[in-house]
This record gives sequence, C-alpha cells and structure tokens, in this order.
Amino acid sequence: MKYDVAVVADLCLDILLSGKVKPIYGQVEQYIDDYAIELGGSSAIFASQFTKLGGKVGLIGSVGEDAFGDILLQKLKHLDISTEHIITKPEIKTSVGVGLSYFDDRAMLTFQGSMATLSAEDILNSKVLDQTCHLHIAGYFLLDQLFDFWPDVVIKLQSKGITTSLDTNWAPKNDWNKVMELLPYINVFLPNEEEAKKISNKTDVIEAGEWLAKLCQIVVIKRGKDGATIFKDKFHFHTDVPLEISKNLNIADTTGAGDNFNAGFLREWLQGKPLKVCGMTAVKCGTLSLSEIGGIGGQLQENL
Repeated sequence: MKYDVAVVADLCLDILLSGKVKPIYGQVEQYIDDYAIELGGSSAIFASQFTKLGGKVGLIGSVGEDAFGDILLQKLKHLDISTEHIITKPEIKTSVGVGLSYFDDRAMLTFQGSMATLSAEDILNSKVLDQTCHLHIAGYFLLDQLFDFWPDVVIKLQSKGITTSLDTNWAPKNDWNKVMELLPYINVFLPNEEEAKKISNKTDVIEAGEWLAKLCQIVVIKRGKDGATIFKDKFHFHTDVPLEISKNLNIADTTGAGDNFNAGFLREWLQGKPLKVCGMTAVKCGTLSLSEIGGIGGQLQENL
C-alpha cells in the first residue's frame, strides 16, 4: 500500500497563546508569555508525529485560497507530508483555531471555514482510501458534515480488511450521541477521559472504558498526567508517564498532546506490537509534545 494510514483532515492554522492569565472582558488588556503560529487540526498534528515515527500518511483535506492556506501547505511540505490530496477552495476562508494555554490546561476557539466544506465526494474522489490499510478519523465532531457518511464507508472498508481508529475530540454542540452509530465499526477508539465519560454517560473512567469496550475492539483512554488506561474485551491495564520524562518536563502548552499520543499508539499497533508497547510509545509521544508551544515542536523523532 502507498500509505500506512489515511487521515481525513480537520485542517486549520493554530494561533496559540501561552501565559499565566485568563481573558477578562471589559476591555482589560493583559500580557502573555509567548505565542506560536502552527500547523493545526488533530489530523495534521497526528500526521506529523506519525511521519516522524517512520510512517507514511495520506492526508485528505481542504484549505482556502488565502495566506493562511498557503502557510498550512508550506508547513505540511516542510514536514514531508504530501499535499497531493489537499484541495484548495477559492471561495472559502481557511479554518483557524485560537488557543490560550493556562498551565496544564487550555481553551480553544475554532472558525470552521474550509474544514466544514470537505465533502464525502472530496474524500472518495481522492482515492486515498484505496491506497491504505488503515483509516484514522480525527476531529470527528468538527467535521459534522460527515456524520452520515462515516458508518457506510467504514463498513465497506472493513469488508476489504481495512482497519479503523477514531478520536472524536470535544463536541462543541454537545451532540455526543452522534458517534454511537459509528463505534461498533471502530477497531481502536482513542478518547480522553472527559470525552469517554460524556459518550458513555458514566462518571467513573473505568466504568466508561468498560462500557465502551463492549462496542469497540480496543478502547484507549488518555488521562493526561496520569497516563492512559487501555481496555480490550473484559480486561484493562494502565500505562503511567515514565518518571524519567515527567520529572524534567516543563509544560509549555497542551495543544496536540492527544493527537501525538494517537500517532504513537497507532504506529506501533499497525506493526502488530503488543498493547503495552503501544501504550508506552503513545504516552511518551503525548508527554514529550508538551515541552513546546503547539503540537509539532516537541514531537518524538524516532523511526519505529
């Protein structure tokens, strides 16, 4: 296959602010510590880390014909990610995300723009799904125009032996139930702790994982500084953040940590590695990415 993984992109330009302040309305101006303009969208950050781990990614997405779109394309090329399947749409503005990091947390505002125009036809016409053995769906709730598209496509892909993974990210419209139809056809589901609780309607993370594991083959719940818990069938185990990483870690920004985690896990899983190895690599990738602003700068570069 041409690609190890195909990814449908919630592609956007991230403008990331870092500081020990929270916005105060009433025209109050405050200073921040730093900022960065970075490649954004869960899929793009995932693609960058997966590529740095030695994998090949087929990225499908759209940008506007504007300065932000040009920056995104340049950044993708610089990271050795093919832009062959990125569509430029002159009539649409490129998607933009603005984030403010506050210690180990963040708030995000997103203008959907070009990502909201990516259609089922765009995806099928790209032929990327015919050139891969795995589909990763990232930013599911931001690509809400594709809700009805996914179940039929995933069923067809699995009939061809193509595996699938999913990270929903947060649901801005609180429409968590939309993903329920898709979950039974997902091989690896990668929510964070809060997303897992919302989707399962559980208040305990272990109960949430056990409930989700009845629907998906493997459930991997990302738990921030507490590592990750992995569920398969009726069993689960925990993976901690390695002490040698955490003790010297200065957190600059949490943007993209989950996407880097996903890339590490799937890079190992697609090569048939044991789940414990997948979890350890995932936690390493997610944690190291915290050291720099944006989801890209702190990524692990290691051919796996």
